[in-house]
Amino acid sequence: MHRSSFTHTFVLSICMVFVVSVAWCIHAVYISPANSAANALKQSVQIQNKDQLPESTLQTETINTGNSSILSSSTKSDLFQLTNGLRPGQSKPIPAAKDVQEIPVFDVSFYNERGDLISGWLAVSTPNAPVIILAHGTPGDRVDMINRASFLFKHGYSVLLFDFQSYGKSQGVMSTLGMVESGDILAAISFLHSYPDTINSRIGLLGLSMGATASVLAAARSTDISAVLAESCPVDATRVPDDVPNDQVRDADRQLVEEVYGVDITLARPIDVVNKLTGRTAIFFVNGDSDVQTPLDGMKALYSAAGEPKQFWVVSGAGHAQSFDVAKADYETRVDQFFDTYLGF
Repeated sequence: MHRSSFTHTFVLSICMVFVVSVAWCIHAVYISPANSAANALKQSVQIQNKDQLPESTLQTETINTGNSSILSSSTKSDLFQLTNGLRPGQSKPIPAAKDVQEIPVFDVSFYNERGDLISGWLAVSTPNAPVIILAHGTPGDRVDMINRASFLFKHGYSVLLFDFQSYGKSQGVMSTLGMVESGDILAAISFLHSYPDTINSRIGLLGLSMGATASVLAAARSTDISAVLAESCPVDATRVPDDVPNDQVRDADRQLVEEVYGVDITLARPIDVVNKLTGRTAIFFVNGDSDVQTPLDGMKALYSAAGEPKQFWVVSGAGHAQSFDVAKADYETRVDQFFDTYLGF
């Protein structure tokens, strides 16, 4: 009797092992492809020194983003040589948050809509105070925005400074002159609205050059932005001479960004979308009258295309992105008043 019971138990155990083994195999068949894709994404090449980006990275990123490779190796090589402006490199190291003397920042990070980890600093004035997101230009990173962030923080605003994808300490392959970067801003807003001290904060943007492009593009896609200051904002980001010196480079930039990111860089045109802010997002254009990269006529065209509420300020003697340096006191007063008006502070 006991032997029969033992035999019965042994057979049941063997059967259970067999069933579990089969189930695990079936699980592996259906789950492994997803895991493989996730691992491939995690292993995508992220270059911190962008000026040394190898051409092989372009193929890797194309595979990981799911875009089909349609260009020959020789064509990619030509594009790589023409598009150095999309890989400006890092001119200076990003200091540790504790070493920033101007404002009490701390490290934060969040993912953009493409899965790149974006690195930045947050300084909270008081819980739920309005937050100004500062968006740097190209070449550049969050460090370039510290002085502007400092006076805003002293005025009572919380401030978020971050490196756009592919800049500074953030992940990414190359600049897209505001296209993908506008998504970084939207990701920053999502982060702020999930962070306890800023969950109910109103949002303002201060964008410089490429950051201004990204800010206008982001505001055209979001109702969460109450006010935008667009300093030295291009009409068309692919027509800024220092970034895109001629049509050959512009076409190469377009092809390469399409190949790697699957977006059309020639749509980085604030002039086409600024009217979408009408009635919900105030915009303040600031431009120097000596700016040859984003000339005054371009700012006037942007102002004409924008709806109310809107305003502009021409800074005498200022070149590209130099308005703060040329007229610091006036800049601080006007910018504080603008954000106070539209952020209800």
